[in-house]
Amino acid sequence: MTIQIDEREMQAIEGSGYGLHGTIGGIPRKTYFTPDGRVIKAIPQIRGYIKRDKDGRIIEQGERDANLDKGWLTEMPKEKKLFCQSCDGWHDTKKEIAACRKKQEALIGKHFRKAKNEEQEKTQNLENEVAELKAMVAKLMEAQGGQVLQSADTK
Repeated sequence: MTIQIDEREMQAIEGSGYGLHGTIGGIPRKTYFTPDGRVIKAIPQIRGYIKRDKDGRIIEQGERDANLDKGWLTEMPKEKKLFCQSCDGWHDTKKEIAACRKKQEALIGKHFRKAKNEEQEKTQNLENEVAELKAMVAKLMEAQGGQVLQSADTK
């Protein structure tokens, strides 16, 4: 059996301390909203800050909530934005999301090509070093009068 609870009832239950995100025991949580309208209950991340001028004098000092740096809001947005899975951020239009996705794909491709080139260079360097070691071992074996066994790949 499933019980359906509407938003007002849920707020009343949570306000009394017995809800899903109640404050009985543990650190109290605060309600945040994402620009796309989702509700997030999280512990406030309070950080101290100091702003200084060019001479090093303090011009502003206080506390801020680092959760707001994630793009979260303290009030439900009046105009909701679209969530972008490419950058985990929010954009105003689908056109901006498509441009962001294209930019991310280009960046991923660039780094993939760079990694592939580095891998090929390392493989080539290792192959060269192995060939040098084989030549050295062959020289040493000949110098000591031993026979050099040729493998299938050196014939």
